[in-house]
Amino acid sequence: MKKTLLSTIMMCMTSIAIAQPAGGFGGLQAPQVKLETSQEFKDVNYAGDDQAYHTCDIYLPKQEKATYPVVIHIYGSAWFSNSSKGMADLGTIVNSLLKAGYAVVCPNHRSSMDAKWPAQIHDIRAVIRFVRGEAAKYKFDTQFIATSGFSSGGHLASMAATTSGTKQTKVGTIDIDLEGEVGSYLKESSAVNAACDWSGPIDLTAMDCGEGMKMGENSPEDVLLNSKLAKEPDKYISLSANHYVDPNDPPIIIFHGDKDNVVPNCQGKAFFETLKAAGVKTEATFPAEGNHGGPAMYTEENLQKMVHFLDEVRTNRSRIIENGGTGQYKAIMKEDTTLPEHTIFVPQDLSAFSAEKPLPVLVWGNGACANSPWEHMNFLNEIASQGYIVLATGIIPMTDDWYKGPMSRSEQQIESIDWIIAQNADPASPYYQKIDVKNICVAGMSCGGLQTLFNCADPRISCLMICNSGLFNQQNANQAVSGMPMPPKEKLKEIHTPIMYLLGGETDIAYGNGMDDFHRIDHVPAVATNFPVGHGGTYREPHGGEFTIVALAWLNWQLKGCKEAAKMFVGKDCGISKRNKWTIEKNAKFEKLK
Repeated sequence: MKKTLLSTIMMCMTSIAIAQPAGGFGGLQAPQVKLETSQEFKDVNYAGDDQAYHTCDIYLPKQEKATYPVVIHIYGSAWFSNSSKGMADLGTIVNSLLKAGYAVVCPNHRSSMDAKWPAQIHDIRAVIRFVRGEAAKYKFDTQFIATSGFSSGGHLASMAATTSGTKQTKVGTIDIDLEGEVGSYLKESSAVNAACDWSGPIDLTAMDCGEGMKMGENSPEDVLLNSKLAKEPDKYISLSANHYVDPNDPPIIIFHGDKDNVVPNCQGKAFFETLKAAGVKTEATFPAEGNHGGPAMYTEENLQKMVHFLDEVRTNRSRIIENGGTGQYKAIMKEDTTLPEHTIFVPQDLSAFSAEKPLPVLVWGNGACANSPWEHMNFLNEIASQGYIVLATGIIPMTDDWYKGPMSRSEQQIESIDWIIAQNADPASPYYQKIDVKNICVAGMSCGGLQTLFNCADPRISCLMICNSGLFNQQNANQAVSGMPMPPKEKLKEIHTPIMYLLGGETDIAYGNGMDDFHRIDHVPAVATNFPVGHGGTYREPHGGEFTIVALAWLNWQLKGCKEAAKMFVGKDCGISKRNKWTIEKNAKFEKLK
């Protein structure tokens, strides 16, 4: 940043406390324009504190729908303005988003005069939580929330993305609270699904990227942090979005002009390379004549690139969790438009698999009849990383929020089997001749376990895994949640494969039902394993915890024929009997297995 430009900004801003003018990171925003909308809500307070710097404007597209995907667009101001939402690229970025069917929320946030870092990201996260908390009122579709911003707004949009899901962290010697306690919706998630960075400063430890561009003294970041880089470098690292990049980050698109004389172009280029190196889905455009904002940046081509990127992320959603798992094959969680209402966990690189080395299949049903595997992500992702394709009932969980929506159907498990067999036979499919359709395990937790037993007679099933579940009998049927499948105990006679019950011990509310099932099954090999953690299991622990270890051993034995995995179950001194707190019971047919 050039010293003369910065000095001018500083002289203007230090004389104004509240109604600070609109400006970029040294650049100017476009004036307010008339937008084509169906509804507009101005000066909505997202924090509930009556402060003007905690207000936002909400714009809904002209074409009315029941709900709209959401983009939160943040103005640029070098963090000096607390009141520029009305000039936040309305005629360019915002207008293009509205035409594409996105609801747009333009918030104010506290300036560097009002509060020091990290107050600004606290405000943006409060806006994200507000969008979720007020979704019904404003027709927001919370399945897709993205951040976008120009200049310092691009910085905040990028920070919201690269720190998505992280509430507190340590940077060097500094403990930093990234979440804050702004607003009334503190229990809502502040995670986002994508971000658009327009000319944002990303690495505040090296604004010139080592290229010798004169940045001047008393820079905006110095004011924001009330410090100097040489004095407290950890503070500047904590302000840098690139510091937080990891493979779990949502997709990010970058626009940065080659002739930007305010935020050096190298900031966008370095960010792009960092994201690519981490495996984050990203795109970047560096207009040759692009300055800090202006016509060369906001061309129709660039605006449509932004819209296309968001549309693609929204319609072909994917997410990497826990760095892809600990297995040999780093996994990804994703959707496929040809299999609606299902989530796929699969190795990212399918080149290792073929007709000679195919992927076995796990079909999964969720607890609480949830139509999303949000509660079992870590567990299922880890299994996929060990060389499986997992087809889970329900929509992809793009955040860690509790699922709130319609219940799943037992038939979705059958849809999974039908789909994967068809994919394996389709030369146009990425799964063509890479799936072991002769080795399919169907499994589920709680209600998902009932759905599994409902489907147990399907001849394509190779084995079953019933987790924290069991069929109700006439005496306790009234304890079932409305909408659960309720097969009678006679259904157990239709099981034609080996079956494992994976239960949470005597405090598991499904323990009685599950053990009763086990004791009734005498016509196929059956085993009951218990780990005393209750009904919730260990699915949400890192990589699925103890349940993953036993589940993988079962799958590796039953679907891959692994003799080493069989040792977990077979014999008096089997592996489970040696694991701390685990217990195991086997029926007569199981005892004969080797």
